[in-house]
Amino acid sequence: MKWPREFGTITLVTIVTVLIWLLAAAKTRQIDTVAGRLEFTVASDSAGDRFQVSPGRIPMTVTLEGPALAVREARQLLNQSPLAIALPPEHGRQDVTDLATRVQQIDSLRSTGVTITSVDPPRFTVDVTEFVTRTAVIRADIRSASTVQDVSVAPKEVSITVPRGLVHQLPESLVVEAVVDPRDISRLEPGVLHTVNGTLQLPDSVHLAGAITIEPATARVSFQLIARQRRASVARVRIQVVSSPQDFGVYHVELPDPLLTDVAIEATPDDIAEVEAGRAQVIAVIHLTTNDKERSVESKPVSFFAIVRPDGTATPVSGSLKDNPHPNVALSIRRVQ
Repeated sequence: MKWPREFGTITLVTIVTVLIWLLAAAKTRQIDTVAGRLEFTVASDSAGDRFQVSPGRIPMTVTLEGPALAVREARQLLNQSPLAIALPPEHGRQDVTDLATRVQQIDSLRSTGVTITSVDPPRFTVDVTEFVTRTAVIRADIRSASTVQDVSVAPKEVSITVPRGLVHQLPESLVVEAVVDPRDISRLEPGVLHTVNGTLQLPDSVHLAGAITIEPATARVSFQLIARQRRASVARVRIQVVSSPQDFGVYHVELPDPLLTDVAIEATPDDIAEVEAGRAQVIAVIHLTTNDKERSVESKPVSFFAIVRPDGTATPVSGSLKDNPHPNVALSIRRVQ
């Protein structure tokens, strides 16, 4: 089949017309308003400096103008990811002004060929925090009633990153503690060299009102467990008065409150198990001398705590009431007529 010569001419004219129309559409000026996000970053010349910007990202609305094709490309760019604006490495509050100009200078957006006519908000204020790094010595803190020896820590030192405004609160000799969880020790056998993880943290004496970073966050603590004990809280502890037998019948001693509540004790696992099972009880012992009775003292501190069994045997244990191992007990003493 032979096509007429006029058909080829019409086809060529049509293609040229479409191309001209597409080219004209691409070059047609267009104005659009697009939602996007800004991300603030801080560039530093020193590898040891670290900065944090708050807020790090903000939403914005950009009004842009340019060829339709460029506007379409810029819209896709704004919808995909935040646009980054670099701030100077200066600690403190910074006012970012004339955001329209700053956004226009972003390479990825400028290369599209659009013009930024306005940005909402037109300016913004951020807080830039500079962090500095200090070196601290690690020491082990085995918070349990266990007896240990041959304690060692690896690594020996650690890096601490703190806001520059808090550096003055750090002591000159900076120490961090590798705190070993008592639950880890409770599973270990005495008489053996053990190695466990310790969580690194500042001592309780150091109070910082800000975020810190310790790298690494843990250390390996090695030690030999000599004896293992447990802690327990006893809801009710009876008070027992011990005095000279020759004073019996001469003085009458009363305890306004014969019980101590919520006493913390430390003992062997077997002793704690007996107390928890009700096969033994904890008592607080007070010694009264004849002189105490003659003077009618109104209080005496607890001499010691002990675990007493039904057969009468007793084992002194470490105990305390609100961290006081010798709490005072009120007394009422009178001479018998």
